[in-house]
Amino acid sequence: MNEITLFYATNNKNKLHNMRYRLKDYPIKILSPNEVGLHLEIDENGNTAIENALLKATAYYEVLNMPTIAGDSGLYIEGISAEKQPGLYVRRVAGKVLTDDEMIDYYANLEKSTTNDCFIHYFTGIALITSKGAFTKEIKDSPLKLSSIPNSNRKHRGNPLDVISLIEDGRYFNDLTDEERVSLEQKGEQEFVDFIVSNVMKLVSN
Repeated sequence: MNEITLFYATNNKNKLHNMRYRLKDYPIKILSPNEVGLHLEIDENGNTAIENALLKATAYYEVLNMPTIAGDSGLYIEGISAEKQPGLYVRRVAGKVLTDDEMIDYYANLEKSTTNDCFIHYFTGIALITSKGAFTKEIKDSPLKLSSIPNSNRKHRGNPLDVISLIEDGRYFNDLTDEERVSLEQKGEQEFVDFIVSNVMKLVSN
């Protein structure tokens, strides 16, 4: 089967790594904005993660005219008040865009300030645009426990909060291998792969 090129509207190296890892068994080649020399300023003013993903995917598709995928995510934290919920603005607090370390410290202190355990629930909106049309999906990850004590290892795959997120056995999420991460999120990962592969493969079906 011929390889299909899929443009991924992100320059986040870790997100690109994760996408390529997910699709490693399929004839799908991933390209990024850096690799095609195209960088668009997109006003992500949607009300939902899916709306923002559609804005990004549409903007790049209209220029490149190649299958394009984009994503946006949000976060709900069980155990904190409604006014402190990050929603779509996980990295922005009081109008300020936080650095990785500021983000880790802010949410660690937020957990420390509560009397109950905080569990974080991620949701991701995905938009894929091809010559067959626009396709969208929302995927919800399994909850993780928020820790007030950051991991001494602050390396992560694109999400700083992995440094203060604990899985059921007490390990930090950012210490997991690719295989362990995929296994933990098996249902969501499979939904993600099935969504992409089924729609991309329509391009070569009769």
